[in-house]
Amino acid sequence: MRRLLHLAVLRSVAVLGFAALATGCATSAKGVKNSRLNAMTAPQKFTANVPPGTVTAVLRYPAYIEEAAEDRFHTLYANRTIGNRSYSNDAGVEETAAIADLMLIKSNYFALSIFQELAQRMPEHSVLLSPHAIKLDENGNLTSEPMTQAESLPSIVSIDFTAYSFPDAKLMLEGEPVSFGDVITPLVTVRTDHRASAPTQGVLLTSRPTLRGAVANGRQTVGKSIYAFQTGRLEPDVLELDFITTLNNTVPMRVVSQRLTKTSSDNTISTLPIEQIRLDGTKIENANYTHVAQEDPLEEQFSASFADQVIGLINELDIKKAMMINYATSIAQFDESLAPLTFIGSTDPDYLARERYAARLLEAEQNFLSVQSLRLYDGVYNGELGIQVRDTLKAEYDVLQRRRDLARKQNLSTIPAILTTVAVGAAAAATRSRRPPTPAEARARNALFRSLILAGANPSSFARQKRLIGSNYFAAILPVTEEQISVQVDLIDSSETITAIRYEDFREKLQTRYQDNQRALDINATRCEYVHDGTVPIGVWMGICDNGLANGAGMGVLRKRDGTAMEYYGYAQNGKPQGAGYLIIHGRQGSRTLEGTFDKGRANGAMRVSEAGKDDAIRTYKNGRDIGKAAKGQVVISPFDGLF
Repeated sequence: MRRLLHLAVLRSVAVLGFAALATGCATSAKGVKNSRLNAMTAPQKFTANVPPGTVTAVLRYPAYIEEAAEDRFHTLYANRTIGNRSYSNDAGVEETAAIADLMLIKSNYFALSIFQELAQRMPEHSVLLSPHAIKLDENGNLTSEPMTQAESLPSIVSIDFTAYSFPDAKLMLEGEPVSFGDVITPLVTVRTDHRASAPTQGVLLTSRPTLRGAVANGRQTVGKSIYAFQTGRLEPDVLELDFITTLNNTVPMRVVSQRLTKTSSDNTISTLPIEQIRLDGTKIENANYTHVAQEDPLEEQFSASFADQVIGLINELDIKKAMMINYATSIAQFDESLAPLTFIGSTDPDYLARERYAARLLEAEQNFLSVQSLRLYDGVYNGELGIQVRDTLKAEYDVLQRRRDLARKQNLSTIPAILTTVAVGAAAAATRSRRPPTPAEARARNALFRSLILAGANPSSFARQKRLIGSNYFAAILPVTEEQISVQVDLIDSSETITAIRYEDFREKLQTRYQDNQRALDINATRCEYVHDGTVPIGVWMGICDNGLANGAGMGVLRKRDGTAMEYYGYAQNGKPQGAGYLIIHGRQGSRTLEGTFDKGRANGAMRVSEAGKDDAIRTYKNGRDIGKAAKGQVVISPFDGLF
C-alpha cells in the first residue's frame, strides 16, 4: 500500500504539477466556496421507518481496476469527457492514465467523508460501503461490480460518488472539472428501487453530466429484473456505477429533470450542476494524522448538505416499494416459498413467525457487513492510505497556491525555482514511509526532479509505473474482508453469538439456524399463470396460486407484443388483478404507475396516477378507463397499507 501511494504522489505531482505551473499565466483552478446544495438544502432529521434487516443507504464508488480493463477505461476516460471542451489529444496516454488513476484514489478517499456524515445521522449499522472494481464483462465492455456483499441486502437508496478530473491537465486547470489540491468536482447519484419511483427509473438526484448514464442504468436494470421474473427467479438488482454507464455512452429513454431547488417536484429527477468546489485549504495544510475526522475539508462545503439532501429524499419515499424486491430476494436465501409472500404480506400466524425470524437473520447479516464497512473506513481514512492521500493533497495544494500566486504576479521567470520546490515537497510526501525507497521508486523520483527542474520536460516521457489502482488496492482491503467478525443474533426466543471470517460462511451459518428452527408453511407461494385483463399474452405470477392461476397475494409480470412490460403487486383472482393493487407500466417513452382497486384486471375506482414530470394525481377509473379527477375525499386503497 505504501508503494501504491508513493507512486500516486510521484505521478500526480509530476504529471499534473508540471502542467499546472507550466501554464501559470492562465486562469487558476479557483472553485466555488460552497456547493449549490448548501443553499438548497435545509437540515434534516431522519424520520423514515425502516424495518429490521434493511439497509438505509449503500455508498458506491470506483476503487479498483482490473488490469485487463485498464486500456479500455483510459480510452473511454479520454474520449467521453465531462466539461466544456473535448480532450485536446496533446496530453498523451501517460498523463491521461495518471489522471484517471488518481480519480480512483480521490474517489476512495472523499467517499468516506459522505459515509461519515450519513453514519452519524442515521440509525446504527444502516449505512454500508460498497467499493466497486472496474472490469470488462463477458463481451469486452467496461462495467463495474461490487467488491463486497453490501449490495446483496435490501436497501432504501444507493449513492454513487466519483471525484472527477478532466483527462487533460492543462485544460482541467483552465476551467475544466478538476479534483486536485483544494478543489474537487464531485459527481453523485441518489437512486432507489424503480418500484418506488418508476417514472424516473428510480433516479432521485444526480449530477447533470451523469443524468443520461443514471437513467440508462436504471432502465437496463428494469429490463433485467423483468426477464428474471418471467423465468420465475428472484435476483437482486445490482447496477454498475453510473459513472461507468456514462463513459459507455449508453442512450437512455426519455425522463423529466429539473435543477435542484428547495422544493422538489413529484416524479422528476433533481439535477446538480457540475461544480468545482473549493475546499478548506487550512484543513488540507494542517491535517491532523490522529484526528482526521475533525479535519475533513469536504464536510462544510459539500458532505454535510449532501447528507441532509439524502435524508430528506429517504423521508419522502414509500419504504415498502423501495425495499420489497431485494427484501424478498434476501428472504429467498432462507425460504424460497416464503419470499414471494413478502411482497404484500400476510396475517397468517405461520407466515408472521417465519418472516419475523428471517428478518432477524437479515439484521444479523446487516450488522456483519456494517462492521466490515467500519473497518474499511478506518483502514482507509485513518490508516496509511489516508495519510498518504493527505500528503498528496498537500503537495497538490502547494502547486495550486503557487500557480495562483504566479497568476497574480504574471512573473513566469520564477517557474523553475517553484518547480524545484514542488519536487522537494513531492519527495518529502513520498518518503513518509519508514522504509527506504525501492530502486524503481528512486529512479522515478530522480526522473521527477530532473523533469520538474527542466521546465521543458515532457511528463509523458516517464516510463509507465505499475498501475495505481490494481492488485495492490485489492490486497490492501483483503484483510478487511478476511478478519473474524462476531455478531450477537437475537432469534426471538433465544440469543447467540455467531462468528465467521467470510460473509459467505456467516450467511451459511444463518441458513442452518433457519432450517433447524422453522417448520414449513401451510400456505406456500408458487409460480403459475398471470393473465392480467385477458387481452394480453399470458405472464408469470409468483405468489398464491390455485388451479394454475394467480389467486391471492403476490406479483405478476408480463410483456405485451409491442414491447410494453407490466409489473403488478397486489391481490389476484382467477389469474387477474382483483382488489388492492399496484401496477407499473413500462412503455417505450417511459414508465407510469396506477395504484388502487382493480376488478377483473382493470382499474376501477380511485387510483393514484404517477407519470414523469407530473405531480401524483388521484383520478377516477371505470372499467380500466380514466373518467376524470376523483371527488374530494376519495381514498386510494393500497396493497401495502398497514404492513409496518
